[in-house]
Amino acid sequence: MKKSKIFSTILFIPLLYLLGWLLAKPFLLIGVEKAQISLIGTAFTFILFTISMPKWFEIRWGLKNTWIILGINKVEKKGDRFSYFLRGILYSIILLSLILIPIVSNVWGNWLGILSSEILLNCLLLIIGIGFAEELVFRGWLLEELKIQYGFKKAIILQALVFSIAHIGFDMPFWQMLSILFGLFLFGILLSLLRIKNNNSLWGCVGLHGGLVGIWFLTNNGLVNISKDAPGWLVGYGTNNTNPLGGLYGISLLLVSCIFYFLKFKNQIFKFIK
Repeated sequence: MKKSKIFSTILFIPLLYLLGWLLAKPFLLIGVEKAQISLIGTAFTFILFTISMPKWFEIRWGLKNTWIILGINKVEKKGDRFSYFLRGILYSIILLSLILIPIVSNVWGNWLGILSSEILLNCLLLIIGIGFAEELVFRGWLLEELKIQYGFKKAIILQALVFSIAHIGFDMPFWQMLSILFGLFLFGILLSLLRIKNNNSLWGCVGLHGGLVGIWFLTNNGLVNISKDAPGWLVGYGTNNTNPLGGLYGISLLLVSCIFYFLKFKNQIFKFIK
């Protein structure tokens, strides 16, 4: 029974993506460029995913109150969601600042401070769109799916592993790929701990994840000129230095953060995983 359940879990997102892609294909007939079809298909996939969540948990596990289970509505006060989100954004700013300070303090980068309305809009869309969508999928749905089937301890590790593999590029040297993989794995662990710390609310994870993606995009598109000679251990690896948490320095920051959260909130964590 467990094997059949995990098999359907594995197939769920790919099948939704296939359906989203099929729904996007007709847009070619009205002149939409092929390059945009993938984006439209992804949007359809997420819409289908969101719509299907209540029935998924009700039919599959006999659970209701889906959005509370996923951490979207689970708050003690009305302002908690916004507070958690802002704290997540602040945490992302702190992490990126710790990476940018040694960059601009040396010959590897210089401050530009250039902003445009288009770049700022893209930054906000990344913060809200990527942050919310990916956290709902990985720290929401996938974490809960794995928790029900394997328990919370294994679920934290497995969802972080899936999250890291789903974001890795296989067109780079092995050691760089391994470094990014480990950084993303630690990031998945950190986000899970943050959700526990925030009383199972997902909004702090949305703020932290979205903030890192959006603000790093903003940094690379006008705020800071990062030299191509900047070391990978500091700025991370990947095209255009887009993964600052994949270098040794970023991994160290994540590792310290995970240890800090675990030690500071260990009683809350142990209570949650029992």
